[in-house]
Amino acid sequence: MFETIFGVQHRLTVLRLYKTILRLHRSLPHELRELGNQYVRSEFRRHTNAKPEFVPNFMLEWSEYARILTRQTSSKNNESFGNLIHLTSNSTDPDEYPSPPIKEPYILSIDIGTSSIRAYLFSKSFDVISSSQKQQTLLYPEPHGYEFDPEQFWSILLDVINETIKSASPLTVTDITCLGISTLRNSVILWDRKTGKTYSNIILWNDSRSSSHATATNSSLTWKAIRGFAKVIYPIVQTPRMSTLSKLEFRTQMIAFKLLWLFERKPELIQRARNNELLFGCIETWLIWKLTGGQEHVTDVSCASSTGLYDPFLSQWSSLLCRNLGVDMKLLPTIKPTFGEFGRCDPNLFGCAIPITAVIGDVQASMFGQCVSQPGECLLTLGTGAFINILTGAVSACTDGIYPLVAHSDLLKPSENIHFMHAFHSGCATVLNWAKQAKFFDDFSELNTISMDAQPAKVFFLPAFGGHNDDPYCGSGFIGIGNETKREDLLRAILESIAFSIYDVFSFVRDDYKKHQGEKKLKCLRAAGGVSTCNFICQIIANLSNMSVERCHAFNLASGIGAGFLAAYGYDLIDNYEYFQRIITVDKVFKPVQCEVTEANFKRWKTILPRFTKWYSPDETNDD
Repeated sequence: MFETIFGVQHRLTVLRLYKTILRLHRSLPHELRELGNQYVRSEFRRHTNAKPEFVPNFMLEWSEYARILTRQTSSKNNESFGNLIHLTSNSTDPDEYPSPPIKEPYILSIDIGTSSIRAYLFSKSFDVISSSQKQQTLLYPEPHGYEFDPEQFWSILLDVINETIKSASPLTVTDITCLGISTLRNSVILWDRKTGKTYSNIILWNDSRSSSHATATNSSLTWKAIRGFAKVIYPIVQTPRMSTLSKLEFRTQMIAFKLLWLFERKPELIQRARNNELLFGCIETWLIWKLTGGQEHVTDVSCASSTGLYDPFLSQWSSLLCRNLGVDMKLLPTIKPTFGEFGRCDPNLFGCAIPITAVIGDVQASMFGQCVSQPGECLLTLGTGAFINILTGAVSACTDGIYPLVAHSDLLKPSENIHFMHAFHSGCATVLNWAKQAKFFDDFSELNTISMDAQPAKVFFLPAFGGHNDDPYCGSGFIGIGNETKREDLLRAILESIAFSIYDVFSFVRDDYKKHQGEKKLKCLRAAGGVSTCNFICQIIANLSNMSVERCHAFNLASGIGAGFLAAYGYDLIDNYEYFQRIITVDKVFKPVQCEVTEANFKRWKTILPRFTKWYSPDETNDD
């Protein structure tokens, strides 16, 4: 019977049945669509591995399901159900009965950044049907502290989604097929498992108030012993995991230290955690929990890998790290592949149970959205911070300061992951926003009127708003100001400093890539994010790196379009990456120009760094 059904002739009929059921299922009202969800989204997907009797039984059940729904729907739907019933017959002609009209799919994508929340409604060809954006309100409760108010964050998110849906009229929420989420990473929150009450604000990724915990852990006897043991063992076992462990240095951005800092501030939460009354997670975990009405406590592998508690070599939470850092693993969310089922939105939120079919970190989404998909390809994500990312494919050993992270789940094997080397500098759009507020320029469009000609620099600037490299207490400032210094000179110094900082980190990551990947060369260097609109910065990076910098289509919505594609892929709307690659094309190329003046400016800029090192102390009380 199995061969009869899945033979050359009958396989077409079975596949046509599958597609018909999905099309019909998606066109039904919410309450009817939910009735068939278990079959369509779960059971039938497994038909290729089912027992022989599964398919005919499934057909009979769906025939009965169709007859029941036929009595509850309009005559227009009757015809579609009739086609479905016919398709469950013994006909071997795949074209004998027409399929019902195909409902055009639309993909909702949410892009959560430090500065704003954006939502996009895409067509299947990834044209933007509608979008909305609202600024986030950053809270600065004390020096080195960066927070969101969770209720305000949630309100802004709902407003952005509802405005996007409203702007898409005559489309409605029922036309949305699936939802993808791109989010900033390592921004944590604690809440009550039963009531949902939050016990903290959202502590953001660039908050450095827990830096003393990271410093103490790095210098502890325990971790010195672990690193020492790994160094002794590595020459024997020669594994990337042991190499990375031997050089592991903790950073403030790791979520374990934010959790320990929260417990230190609110010691009453420790007992609640021991009683299993709390849930802990980053923004994406809390957001999914809220969207699904408290049904799902999950994260995706790309966000999990950025936390500092994930073992990329074992693809799971690290019991070694959790145990030694004092993190109870019961607090942590379940890790899922980047695309697939994350739950459905509570219908009370938007009027429809929109499936959440992709969750991914913003940097990783940006890589995917710019088609940086092959080992050796690099993306500079220039947003609030500057993030340097080089794909390695398989997980690679890394040097101090560079972390092997997960880019996304493998499209063909979701249980496996694609990895990349990752490092960042916190000063990018943050610096430009400050410069605008300080009246160095009035509109961002002015940045592209600055002369691209190289000039010997007299004034230099260090953009260390969130620290610089491994010094969270580094200060920012100008040096070299004289009587003839003009506002234009200061603005040029600011832009050069951003480009120099980005290139400085990029060259470090590139050297580490060459060290661990042999003589493999980087294949391409792409830039995305709001700051990549500045031609001046892109050209300096191209000159210093001696590589062409490519700015692609949709570079300013790379994270949103990346999450949107993965959501469509997770819902089976798209079945190959080539479809997406045909959409994302290179719009502008900054070719490198050998320039001794730019190189000299960069070398001189490097000499000013020691003047700003350790400017602040951990207990500094000034407002910065």
